[in-house]
Amino acid sequence: MTTSAHPSLLAALCTLIATLGCRPTQYVDSKGTNLVVSMNQVNIQDFEQASEALVTSMIDSGVLAKAPRQPAALAISRIINDTSRQFDTDQLMKKIRIALLQTGKVQVTQAVGFGGKVEDPMAKETYEAKRFLDGKSQTPVDLPDFTITAKILENATSAGSTKQISYIFQMSLADTASGRLVWEGEKTITKQGEKNAIGF
Repeated sequence: MTTSAHPSLLAALCTLIATLGCRPTQYVDSKGTNLVVSMNQVNIQDFEQASEALVTSMIDSGVLAKAPRQPAALAISRIINDTSRQFDTDQLMKKIRIALLQTGKVQVTQAVGFGGKVEDPMAKETYEAKRFLDGKSQTPVDLPDFTITAKILENATSAGSTKQISYIFQMSLADTASGRLVWEGEKTITKQGEKNAIGF
């Protein structure tokens, strides 16, 4: 009697788990289509889509190939998060920087940074020490050919129980020799639904 009860008990448990919507924790492809889609925040796939689109646009414009030296020297300037949620903007800029470096068309300088701050202080200090030892401390610093600024905006609306939110990723590239913008790109990612879901 006990043996015959096991299948029924297991079936009942499975039905209960399915009804409650329980899912076992598992690894998923961070670039796949079965990730959680949040209505009220930027997801990892949003960063992936935005960085891929912006880098492709910048490279295809050919502006980096016009720099007086190759690969062009690039510095990251101000990144503004103008959405209703706080998140680390480095998540976006790191992906963009990695993608740009992998093209071999740019190098990112650590000699200068926005507000005097750089990501790698040791790289800056080592650079300055070598300049001093080489007797170059009074010569102009090796300034970047281009600087990048970026902004992330949000636009939300709804109709009945359906919500729609758009995240607009904007990026600009300035030529430091002229101070002029030489490229701008924008990628809009729109999500629509009633609640968070899995898959897209």
